[in-house]
Amino acid sequence: MSIQGVTDMMEASLTILIPDSWVKDIGQKFPTPIKFVDCMPYGEGGGRGLIEIEDDPDVTEAVIEEIESHPNVYRVEVSHFGDGKISGSVITNKCVACTALTGSECFLTSARSIGEGKVEWRIMTGGEGSFATLVKNLKSVGCEVQINKVNHVGDHDIMTRRQEEIVKAALERGYYDYPRRTTIRKLARELNISHSTLGEILQRGEKNIVESFFKAMK
Repeated sequence: MSIQGVTDMMEASLTILIPDSWVKDIGQKFPTPIKFVDCMPYGEGGGRGLIEIEDDPDVTEAVIEEIESHPNVYRVEVSHFGDGKISGSVITNKCVACTALTGSECFLTSARSIGEGKVEWRIMTGGEGSFATLVKNLKSVGCEVQINKVNHVGDHDIMTRRQEEIVKAALERGYYDYPRRTTIRKLARELNISHSTLGEILQRGEKNIVESFFKAMK
């Protein structure tokens, strides 16, 4: 699939195999899918991923132990919700994919492991040529990249589905009322995620809404 001439805001799906990453190594050892709620750069060349894992409790425990022992992983923080569901944060001291993404002006909207150490990314393009730059950056650091599809994105897709669900739930439960009818900790319990993860999702969703508003005012 050609990547030339992508100038409008587009949504693309990519399959990536990231070298020397915990995602690759864990994915090749365990079939358990890992969902990335959010990903962002961390420090100099590192990355931070907010993840969700759901499987047999013994399996999820083994997956977390493997992640914690990976040489590129700096810190792991998890919350257990029973029945093998885990939500947490993984901080790495090396993430070539995060570095490639940061230098491209593209935005990662979702990611999930799909077996054999591969990860499916859904991204939104930023400025002109940003998609081509992202693919070039990923390949230059040793990532294997497969382009699955590229679609035009309408204004209504400014937030990720996850962000939209969380912000809508917060609004319905009175989190944005004055005075507030609920707290972030209570909301996190109701949504079955950690309050730190909820805070980061809300912050990013709110940022997208504000940016979209001011762009529309121009």
